[in-house]
Amino acid sequence: MTFRGFIGRFFKRVALATALLGTAALSAVLTMRSILSSQEVSVPSLIGKRMPEASTLAGRQQLLVRLEGRRYDPRVPLDQVAAQDPPPGTGLKTHRTIRLWLSMGPQRVSVPAVEGESLRTARLALEQAGLPVEHVVEVDDPAAEGTVLVQRPPAGQVDEVRGVALLVSRGSAGIDYVMPDLIGRPAGPVIETLGRAGLRVADVRYRSYPGVPAGTVLRQVPAAGHRVNLRTTVTLDVSKAS
Repeated sequence: MTFRGFIGRFFKRVALATALLGTAALSAVLTMRSILSSQEVSVPSLIGKRMPEASTLAGRQQLLVRLEGRRYDPRVPLDQVAAQDPPPGTGLKTHRTIRLWLSMGPQRVSVPAVEGESLRTARLALEQAGLPVEHVVEVDDPAAEGTVLVQRPPAGQVDEVRGVALLVSRGSAGIDYVMPDLIGRPAGPVIETLGRAGLRVADVRYRSYPGVPAGTVLRQVPAAGHRVNLRTTVTLDVSKAS
């Protein structure tokens, strides 16, 4: 290569480098001018808007929007904006971006069926489903003590819930009966009838009583007319042969 050719190629490279530097400098200057000339605007509220409307509202303020994702929200219908960043009313330079998240609506929860189960079994099933037992109300019922009678919400797919309320039997022991008059009746049939009714005869005391046939009820505790339930124990005095 001649000296003249070398000098020519050198100057061409210098000119190219100068042009690139000039382009970069011009771009930086234009960028700075754009930044400096940007105005601060108030971020509009896009909550509850669909993406096309949200983009239009943002565009009126010379702002951009970008979808960041989706989230469950029971307060915002499906496919509407559930959250935005920055929030409404924030000051923001024009040509900046508002980040958006769309609603997937309320999260559906699968509630297991626990009616007819024991309270302990119901608690375990609900805990495994991620549902705490919020309230337990006990009522008198012929069902076995601790049996779940009613659940709210009912079993199945429901919207997001905080917990489950249960109505539980405390057994029929709380149901009151009126104690009948047993005096003068044969003790055998009386004890059998009381047993069928669920009342336990705790003590039978035999004693002599002139003029009364053997096996007749002489005295009863509780007395006739008293309120009793399945937790009540009955004591009888019964005549015996002289």
